[in-house]
Amino acid sequence: MKTAIIVLTLLLVGLVPPAWAQVETSPTPAPMSEATPAQNQDPSVSITTEKTATPAPSKSSSPSASKSPSSSPKSKPTSTPAKTTAAPTPAGPTKKMSPEATIRDFENRWEASVMTHDPSVAMTVVADDYLGVNSKGKLLNRRALIGEIKKDKDTYTSTKNGRLNVRFFGPQFAVVNGTSDEVGKDKEGKAFSRTYRWTDVWVDRNGKWQCVSSQANLVAK
Repeated sequence: MKTAIIVLTLLLVGLVPPAWAQVETSPTPAPMSEATPAQNQDPSVSITTEKTATPAPSKSSSPSASKSPSSSPKSKPTSTPAKTTAAPTPAGPTKKMSPEATIRDFENRWEASVMTHDPSVAMTVVADDYLGVNSKGKLLNRRALIGEIKKDKDTYTSTKNGRLNVRFFGPQFAVVNGTSDEVGKDKEGKAFSRTYRWTDVWVDRNGKWQCVSSQANLVAK
């Protein structure tokens, strides 16, 4: 019996190493499978060519970045002409009216103010030492003349001058002969159409033309 056990033990000992050897050597095929793709790879395609191909897109993007700064200086010149065109706008001196045009303008504004009972024009053009005669033959100074404009109760639909004849006697004196037509209703509601013929005397005092005297006649009612 002892000999039989020894024989079996030796047989088991002899069989164990081959089993461990198979277990340890079984993973060896794995590196062979890893090596196979390298052997099947096309030798014409190298690793270096694949690396050089990848930076190609970065080169194509670089020109676009270089164009963007070049466009920015071009946009600057476009804004500069706009500034130059807006700058040259010198304000020229206002054109001064001639003495005759100034007097005609005063006469027309004075007559137009009658329609609205506005004494401001008369207060501007009538001199402080004014003395005149109205259409009723009444002698008026500046204060009385302005007072009549304020007290006027007539309603006007039209007040305008006719033809004006302006004559100068030296650089400081002018005489104006003219007519005025006034249409409307009096304070009692009665319609009227009046025509006045008048004469105004103007004096230039320190560059300002002022009416110093006048006389008016009612020629049509």
